[in-house]
Formats: sequence, structure tokens, C-alpha cells
Amino acid sequence: MQALNLRLPPKGTLIPNNSDDPLAYYYVPLVGKLYTGRINMALKLLQNSEFNKVLEVGYGSGVLMPTLSQICHEIYGVDLGSDPDTTGKRLATLGCYPKLSRGIPDKLEFADETFDLVVAISVLEHIKAIQPFLAELHRVLKPGGSLLVGMPAVNKTMEYLFRAIGFAGIEAHHVTSPEEMCQAANSMFELESTNWMPGVFPSNIYLYKAFCFKK
Repeated sequence: MQALNLRLPPKGTLIPNNSDDPLAYYYVPLVGKLYTGRINMALKLLQNSEFNKVLEVGYGSGVLMPTLSQICHEIYGVDLGSDPDTTGKRLATLGCYPKLSRGIPDKLEFADETFDLVVAISVLEHIKAIQPFLAELHRVLKPGGSLLVGMPAVNKTMEYLFRAIGFAGIEAHHVTSPEEMCQAANSMFELESTNWMPGVFPSNIYLYKAFCFKK
């Protein structure tokens, strides 16, 4: 399988969905490399090059949608705060036509066993009730389907780094750690592979970590 990398849209094509949307950081020198790098690191975990139906949970501005659309026949997105019509029109200018909707993560309006792949990049750290959230993702995945997760470390180092790029108070937003997520996921999914950055350190010393689970 050829490496799948983020296709970052030209600056100004997409718009933030709220004041906390990280879209602008992708276009900042150095910081942008970190934001792009975490996604590419996660995408490397995908073993398949083609899926039928893919769901992105927490699609935000839609920055990942054009990339995911390369590997599937149908792409869906659900987000609590993003406006589906506005984001959809912006993505259409890039030749990307996802089916977008607003939704509460633990009440997804999809039938059981709908998707071959569910993607949640920088989403699960915001969810306090992680067990029911994961149970809902498990429900909409087909047997043998994959769940791709990316999460930052939740610690004082990350609080300092986010403050350094102008995002103070991140500890109020990041309420679940990757370790807590994995503990909850173990009863529902099989962990297939992990990746982390910086990759030069052991897996327990990281800024960002990605996981690929199988149902």
C-alpha cells in the first residue's frame, strides 16, 4: 500500500468551525509540521488502501476529508459543532463530497455495522464518558472493521506546549488520556498497531499517539 499523507487544502479554502478549531495551526511554520505530522503518523497505521464506507467523527473544518475520500467509495462525517452545509460547500470546491451531519457522539444516527473504517483524530481526549462513546463507534463498525484513533498526551508538558502556541487552558478540554481510552477500548476492540511522535523515544514517552483497533 502506498503511503497515505494529508492533502492539506490551500489556505483559505476551508474555514474554522469555532474559535477552538485548530485549522489555522496547519498553516503556521513549524507548528504546522507537527499538526500535519500527527495525522500522517496515524494514517500510516491503515493496512487497507480501499474501504467502502468511512466515517470521520469530529470532522471539524473538514481538513482530513479530501485525504480520506481517496481511500473509500463513500465518506461520511459527524460533528457536534460544525455546520454541514457550509463545510460541505467548501469541500465541494476541492472535489470532495462527503455526507455530513450534526450529531452527538454517543447517539449516532447510523444503522448497526455500517462502516468499514471509523476515524477519530484528536477527538477522544475531549470525551469524559469514553466507554459509551466507544461502544457507539463499535456499534456502527462492521465486523472486522477498523477504528483509527489519534490523541495527544494529557500531562503538564502538553499544557505548556499548547500555552506556548497560544492555547491556554487546554487541560479543561483534554479530559481523557490515551491510556484511559485504551483501557476502555480493550473490552470491545483488538489493538492492531500503534504509532507515536517523536518516534525516537520509547512508546511511553510521547507527545501524540495513534492507535488502530479492529472490531
